[in-house]
Amino acid sequence: MIDLKNLRPIHVDNLVRIGRPNDGGYVIPKTVFKLCDGLLSFGINKDWSFEKDFSKRNPKATIHCYDYSVNFFSLIIFTLKSFILSFVRVIMFDKKRFIKDFYGIFTIPDYYSFFRENKIYFKKKIDTKTEKNCITIEDTYKVISSNSENIFLKMDIETSEYDVLKSLIDSDLNFVGLAVEFHKIDEFSEDFNYLIKKISSKYHIVHIHGNNYGKLIKQNNFPSIIEITFMNKKYIEDPIIKSSKNYPIIGLDQPNRSSKADCKLIFD
Repeated sequence: MIDLKNLRPIHVDNLVRIGRPNDGGYVIPKTVFKLCDGLLSFGINKDWSFEKDFSKRNPKATIHCYDYSVNFFSLIIFTLKSFILSFVRVIMFDKKRFIKDFYGIFTIPDYYSFFRENKIYFKKKIDTKTEKNCITIEDTYKVISSNSENIFLKMDIETSEYDVLKSLIDSDLNFVGLAVEFHKIDEFSEDFNYLIKKISSKYHIVHIHGNNYGKLIKQNNFPSIIEITFMNKKYIEDPIIKSSKNYPIIGLDQPNRSSKADCKLIFD
């Protein structure tokens, strides 16, 4: 069972959502942009809208993105698929999906426009081992720390987060904050509960959102995929009180899948 009571965020006023509408955006404190001079992003696939918004708010920040699945061929296929789907959405009068697919047509020029200077893409998989095409979180930290001292971490790596985060909590790495998408928390409940407990010794949960692409867990109707934002305790001022807000937060959160209602979170 998931320890739901440990997931209620603390009260924070200065939250902002960055990234594209629906799937791909995350909620973080605005203070991150003043505190950080670096962003590590694990698992971007073909969406770097979060990283683009982060850069707009903090142009001097060094941004390092890691994903082994992106290559020029996959970008071409994605562009062609977006081009075809754009016509389908027009025929179906589906405005929301048309906008998403239409922007997908420009993925390749957007990639080469964004990833330059202090914004770098690494074709590597985040792992606990340094095998071929793999890199550890410790090594990514070493690379970016040559230019940055205060780093924020964003992670969406499809269940690999459990092993990677275990290596993080056992290390001396120190982040300003983390935005992590946890997958299949019902299947990884023991690992998930352990990580939340260990991470919470150093970081406060400041926001949580259910991803409605995943299923609901039968025992408690809680989403099996959740996005959690943590903030280092040294950057949170007293008094520390639990949030009394309802989640999702109206006007801030958005459903990942626009055609479905957002997930209501109950922590009891």
